[in-house]
Amino acid sequence: MFAITNIDVFDGQHILNNQAIFVEGDTIHSVVPMAEASLPEKTFNGNGLTATAGFIDIQLNGCGGVLLNTDIQKKTLDIMNQTNLQNGTTQYLPTFITSGNDSMRKVIDMVGDIENKEAEGILGLHLEGPFISKEKKGAHDPIHIRHLDEVTAYYLADHADKIRVITLAPENTAQSVIDILTQAGITVSLGHTNASYDELNAKQGITMATHLYNAMTPLGSREPGTVGYVFDKKPHAGIIVDGIHSSYASVRIAQQLLGEKLFMVTDAVTPAGTDLTEYDMAGIKGYVTDGKCHYEDGTIAGAAITMIEGVRNLIYHVGISREEAFRMASLYPAKALNIDHCYGKIGAGYKANITLLTSNNEVHTVYQMGVKQI
Repeated sequence: MFAITNIDVFDGQHILNNQAIFVEGDTIHSVVPMAEASLPEKTFNGNGLTATAGFIDIQLNGCGGVLLNTDIQKKTLDIMNQTNLQNGTTQYLPTFITSGNDSMRKVIDMVGDIENKEAEGILGLHLEGPFISKEKKGAHDPIHIRHLDEVTAYYLADHADKIRVITLAPENTAQSVIDILTQAGITVSLGHTNASYDELNAKQGITMATHLYNAMTPLGSREPGTVGYVFDKKPHAGIIVDGIHSSYASVRIAQQLLGEKLFMVTDAVTPAGTDLTEYDMAGIKGYVTDGKCHYEDGTIAGAAITMIEGVRNLIYHVGISREEAFRMASLYPAKALNIDHCYGKIGAGYKANITLLTSNNEVHTVYQMGVKQI
């Protein structure tokens, strides 16, 4: 056992001053006021720092100069994890966008071969496509977009231990197919969808929305669209807080309407965490201009943001509290994945994923599953 001492602790609800976090193995044993703490031999002094649960990024295509779609190997995930840790993220869903069948099977097998995924921050794959709408494809390659049939759905269900989330267009997906996925424990997220409100309302089992506002039908006065459906029915919804994918005012409106159902994602690609200005976006050349990742024709192609940058944007630009920003980066994603009993908070029995921040919200130290990483 070891203790992190002399720190303020955000426990998911409040910031507790001058605490000690006791860690045993990969789990938090207890959080105790310093005045009451009987310290073990091994301690780390976090004087002046605030501890929050490590950030959880549900949509991460790449970062640190790599992209999962262009380099399907364990080394890619190692680089992504190391970049995450530098930016306060301890858990993530490696996100694989629209591709051919062979590539999709290859990435599923690759993740399946990793012995201790949790120790390296991997909570499972997020397959964003290929079962999406061509009308709302965004940066996805239309050549590989296709409908999800029952045979493929059963294959994906058989690999549910490796797949956490699948983003699909509900209007192009039969209810029987959605049922196969959800019964296997896979979270079905609506995204890259051209659906009307009524088309979405007719489907059951969709509990998440992928990058709110982007690549979906907008809210209108007579047709509420996908955005209206999300605001009305309130599934869990991810949102990119880079000031490019959505205006900060739009993020603030969504937060006011959705509360704890709204969580932050990066949707990051190769340049995130680097100073790259050009990159390979799954076979198409991408550029970074003033923080915007895009193709030559201007189409947005992922994001260059990290989770800690998003947290700062939530506080300084969206105007929400520091505590709520922490929740949007840790507790609310855990709730969306139904793992908030052991991830997303600092408390007894929770996994020891701890990000220590300065008063200026800079990452100072990170523990991943009880191991000090930076």
